[in-house]
Amino acid sequence: MTVKPDFARWATSYSGCDGGDIGSPAHRAIWLCGIEWGGTRSAKCLAKELLRDESQPRTGYPDAAHNEAYIFNRQALKILSATEGTKVSGYRDFCYRAKPFTQGASGYFKLNLYPVAFKDTSQSRWHDHYAAVTGLATKRDYITWCRTHRFAQMRQWATTARPKLILCLGKDYRTDFKRAFHDESATFNHESIAGRDLWWSVNADGTLVAIIPFMVNRHGLTRNDSIQKFGDRIGQLMEQHGCR
Repeated sequence: MTVKPDFARWATSYSGCDGGDIGSPAHRAIWLCGIEWGGTRSAKCLAKELLRDESQPRTGYPDAAHNEAYIFNRQALKILSATEGTKVSGYRDFCYRAKPFTQGASGYFKLNLYPVAFKDTSQSRWHDHYAAVTGLATKRDYITWCRTHRFAQMRQWATTARPKLILCLGKDYRTDFKRAFHDESATFNHESIAGRDLWWSVNADGTLVAIIPFMVNRHGLTRNDSIQKFGDRIGQLMEQHGCR
């Protein structure tokens, strides 16, 4: 495959990230990592995206209220508030107090494994126009390329910033999250909480990497009582492993 240079530069940058405060070893942040942006964007839009300078992390949303506009973010607020030791029912208070992923606020950073936005994760969403823009013939080629090149860069981001927690959403992407934020030989602990799966491990940088089910489909982590239990447990793990 012959990858277009503009795509390679863009896809190994902070593309696909909403941003916020990436943190540092002295001021460690919590990262929330999804799979890819939702929505439908044409290959023409992607070609324009490739022209953006994403060499630095985005500073986040202009206002904390932006979090309430999307169900994904609302669910994220619930589990983040629970890891902090508060109730998910108070997630709106948490939103406007902590202001996660918001310009001028600190402590939270939002990113995605893959940089291109799609309506869903189906490989059929890739077509010839995307191939022309990227140089990658299929979505499988795109995924393979990202696993080698983008994930290596993401691992470097995490090594440099040393977040205290990377909360990964999407249990079917466990191998990808592991490649991006841990070591290939690492073993993850597995727990069942309220009938849902939690995988976790602490990487060489002292970061707790926790993988949980996606939070916006009926088979995922959607019930408030279950979200509370997951958040409480992740908070306990952060305390136990010095990730506060």
